[in-house]
Amino acid sequence: MAWFALRRIGLGLVVLVLVSLVTWVIFATALNPLWSFFQTPHAPIVLEITKRAHLHDPVLLRWWHWLLGIFTGQALGREVVSNEPVWPQVRRSFAITLELVAYASVLIVAGSVLVGVVSARRKGKPADVSLRTFSYLAWSVPAFLLALLLQHLFVWIDDAWGWAPFAFGGPPTPGAGFLDWLQHMTLPAVAVALGFVGVYGRYLRSSLLLTLDAPYSIVARGKGLPERTVVRRYALRNALVPFVTVIAIEFGTIVAASLAADYVFGLHGLVSLFLSNGLLNGDPYMIEAPIVLSAAIVVIASIVGDVVCASLDPRIRLN
Repeated sequence: MAWFALRRIGLGLVVLVLVSLVTWVIFATALNPLWSFFQTPHAPIVLEITKRAHLHDPVLLRWWHWLLGIFTGQALGREVVSNEPVWPQVRRSFAITLELVAYASVLIVAGSVLVGVVSARRKGKPADVSLRTFSYLAWSVPAFLLALLLQHLFVWIDDAWGWAPFAFGGPPTPGAGFLDWLQHMTLPAVAVALGFVGVYGRYLRSSLLLTLDAPYSIVARGKGLPERTVVRRYALRNALVPFVTVIAIEFGTIVAASLAADYVFGLHGLVSLFLSNGLLNGDPYMIEAPIVLSAAIVVIASIVGDVVCASLDPRIRLN
């Protein structure tokens, strides 16, 4: 298992390096942060910043210096114009995005398992039909639209009844405690999770129907085990392997949906940093940081998914 995990980590590091290289070449070639701040290209301060930030160096050489800086104490570099370190500005945004992705992922897994199990055990019954209808509807609505609908729904509830259990926007207040965090993060996390619960719950239902009719489930019933035990100990365990694999493969879409919800609810996560501090200012360092950190979340989730699948089915790590 340790060697299996190390191979996945090594592959993940290669992916991150390639992502950083491609995005750096694209944005550092197309954008120049000095255009956003100075009208005179040959002013002394412009020449000074150009020399300090090595803006006349080849793009690949600048990327190499950026990459080396991660290992030499200059994590993610410095802003071109202000020369301020990037990491202190990124840290808070990264934490918010990571918390939102984690919260939404917990809701997705819990909701999908609940929907899949209930729907599979009540195949063809009203509960199954209702859950499948919900699945189709939830997956057909984009995450940003779900976020807007939820936001407006609770604003309307607050206006009509004066009841506001959740915040309508803005990041959690630092140091305000878990309740404040829950009030700010629940609606964005639910907006992200709803669509994925629909599609993954339906996928788990199909997988579970196959394992419920598998020989090991039939034998377990023949030994007199109750249906709940058969589902939990035999059918669900085997149905979770393809379920976890699909989530790990498509985890990038969960991160993308989280970024959309982050923007709608104004959480000041990585997407806000990318747009306001990076893209609008044309600063490749402020652009590179959110992209690489978002990719890191996807890579780490993929590694965790592979390890979980390998623990559920030892045959995977042997292949």
